[in-house]
Amino acid sequence: MGKKKKEEPREQSPSKKGGCFKRLSFMVLLFLIAYLGLHIFFLWQPTGKAAEFNQQVMDLQVAGKKIFPAIQSLDIDKIAGRSDIKAGQSQIKAPLLPKRLKIAIDNGYPITFREEEINAWLNERLEIKQGGLLAPLVKGCYVWVDFKKDEIELIMERELTGEQIHTTSLLMRFERTKQGYSISRPASHIGQVRAPGGFARLIMPAFSNLADELAEEMQLYKNSSGELQIYDVKVEDGKITLDPRLPEQRE
Repeated sequence: MGKKKKEEPREQSPSKKGGCFKRLSFMVLLFLIAYLGLHIFFLWQPTGKAAEFNQQVMDLQVAGKKIFPAIQSLDIDKIAGRSDIKAGQSQIKAPLLPKRLKIAIDNGYPITFREEEINAWLNERLEIKQGGLLAPLVKGCYVWVDFKKDEIELIMERELTGEQIHTTSLLMRFERTKQGYSISRPASHIGQVRAPGGFARLIMPAFSNLADELAEEMQLYKNSSGELQIYDVKVEDGKITLDPRLPEQRE
């Protein structure tokens, strides 16, 4: 009896290989769309204690790593002076910041402001109004600073109808250099999403308008010749120190 001829393994046809690749590509694309869509959803989420579903998404982990590390809430209750200022019960007198800073520059000594002082001054100095499509939905706007070591988070708070609060913020990091200091924008926070610095472009128009409004105060940082008058900015938890002295004068 003759031996049965051994069958050679069949190769997949090009059409089947192409079909598998297309399905895989479609699944990857679908995942990316869902991932991006979830982040867009959280961009519009109100600030404060996260809803149960939101918190579950924030806490999702695989092998000890968060699946959505950019989705996180912003704790604005810790901002010094915020609750009293909003309630009109603040006992802090807004500092005469431009006058005090000019005196410090003229006399060559550093000056320190506490976080609650700056917040009181900002919300007395500024009258912020929401424009555009969101204007009918916004009841009030506030600006806050949150001082951490070597960082300032500049926060815009909007009160929406239904007593919800939405925030956008810009993180600014200070680094000392031989010439004084440099400022970078490593991150921004929109709703319940903390995004890399490049995404700050989404909210920069509002912060640019804020800078324009404070143009008079910003002029104190440079003289009429465009030379710096503040050579060091030291940010610590809850306070900021502006120093008009040159590095060799501080030794």
